[in-house]
Amino acid sequence: MKTNRENQAADERLNTGRWLRGIPYEVAFWRSYYGSKRRRRDLFRWSEYGRECRLDNFDAQGYIASLPHPDPLVVDLGCALSYAMGNLFPAKPAARVDFVDPLAPFYNRILDRYAIDRPRIRFGMVENLSGSYAPGSVDLIHVRNALDHCADPMRGIIEALACLRPGGVLYLNHFRDEARREGYRGFHQWNITLRGGALTLWNRETAIDVAAELGASASVEASETTDGRIVAVIRKEGELPLSLHDPAASSMRASRMLMAAVEHFHTLPRSASYQFARLYSTLGHRLMRLLPYSLMNRVKALMGKGS
Repeated sequence: MKTNRENQAADERLNTGRWLRGIPYEVAFWRSYYGSKRRRRDLFRWSEYGRECRLDNFDAQGYIASLPHPDPLVVDLGCALSYAMGNLFPAKPAARVDFVDPLAPFYNRILDRYAIDRPRIRFGMVENLSGSYAPGSVDLIHVRNALDHCADPMRGIIEALACLRPGGVLYLNHFRDEARREGYRGFHQWNITLRGGALTLWNRETAIDVAAELGASASVEASETTDGRIVAVIRKEGELPLSLHDPAASSMRASRMLMAAVEHFHTLPRSASYQFARLYSTLGHRLMRLLPYSLMNRVKALMGKGS
């Protein structure tokens, strides 16, 4: 009979494998988006970069202004290439905003290829964020449409809390049940929703009540915007117990994820499958970009029903 540790390691390998298979889809999406001048123009018109930070259902400006230190650190985690968060805080002009994503090398190559005047992305894994930032060093972590893309979103929440100062805020803003809508393709392996008012992570195998998992370590305020997005303001109330976050366990998990990636690509069938997915995703996204937006959404809906 397998031990809990062995079961956990098996789950990590499974989740990491799913995440790795989603990389071609995600990179091809952004490559096709930035490859179109019209789409790029639309994106930058919609982007909040260069503007004051305004977040749904949370007073980010008031929160940053209330901090006692002059140089708060804000992390836009899982940012991809959308630059969806405003980066200016007039009350704290020395505030630093880091744009962080596990696919940073791919995204920076896209920015360089098209000579895009935007900050380059820093590498960071949601599930191992405490390896990138010292405990208690970050004031605000913003995650939009990204937590549901990672291999282990609950672990990502805990890792983010470990990096926050006491009283620091993890802000989540996501489409409801995105994985189900996308037919569990690519990075879309987890859903975020409200069940009985409780913030819930779920997929086809399990469901997690976030507040129940965190206990007294954090408060969770979950709400829904007028356009149906799920927002959560998770405030760190105190130091995380070792049962939730063990730095040594985080280091071991990072090593296991690395080995899972090596094992995943070591076999010829998986390597070949990855390269085929790169080609398929690249051609598919370029074709989809030729369709009107409404028709593209109808095609995606039909694909989701067939999954």
